Amino acid sequence: MSSPVPALPTVAVVGAGPGLGRAIARRFGTAGHPVALVSRNADKIEGIRDSLAAEGITARAYPADVTDADSLTRALDRAAAELGRIGVLSYSPAPTFPAKAGEVPDLKALGFTAAAETTPESVRPMFDMLVGGALTAAAAVLPGMREAGDGALLFTTGTTALLPIPGMSNSGIALSGLRSWARGLHDDLAGEGVWVGHLSIGVPIVPGTGEGDPDALADRWYQLARARDSFETTVGF
Repeated sequence: MSSPVPALPTVAVVGAGPGLGRAIARRFGTAGHPVALVSRNADKIEGIRDSLAAEGITARAYPADVTDADSLTRALDRAAAELGRIGVLSYSPAPTFPAKAGEVPDLKALGFTAAAETTPESVRPMFDMLVGGALTAAAAVLPGMREAGDGALLFTTGTTALLPIPGMSNSGIALSGLRSWARGLHDDLAGEGVWVGHLSIGVPIVPGTGEGDPDALADRWYQLARARDSFETTVGF
């Protein structure tokens, strides 16, 4: 008698929105992974959960604010208890940009600042969302990954993780810091079977735009998480 095929580990998508987050959840979900959707907007992730369920994907919604360490940790712990060990963490919370190609976002309205206008107060919210939440999420899932000797942490950033962009200096401080920490974590965990990857996206994430299409980016992440042969990949640079 053949041995049963082991269940695939849960994928936790933190910062799950209708664009890239949903696409990542769908890509891993169609491959057989249960999906935990994490975002502070309960209605949004419940809608994504329902759309994934309609495609036969096992998905559950776990509302949590990434800047609230206790809330985020509880959500990830509950996801692991209900869906099984979290073997893949996708972390990509970000401000919402226009959904149409060619539209220019109002950077100030989204909380970004130019270099000369950047203050500790303007950096702190970016740091809490982009770095603090990543640290909290990693701390919640890493013990299970290290015990199993298998796991993948996927951190998605934008251009400012690598290059300064006018009007976006406060996010650059946070994202370049996140990239630096992720690289160190990649090296620290290399001998334990836990892979850490960084994908920096330098194009608008818009359906039907080639390499910036959410499904194309999600497939890029899926292939990277399977290959685990490099730390960093860029799109649009």
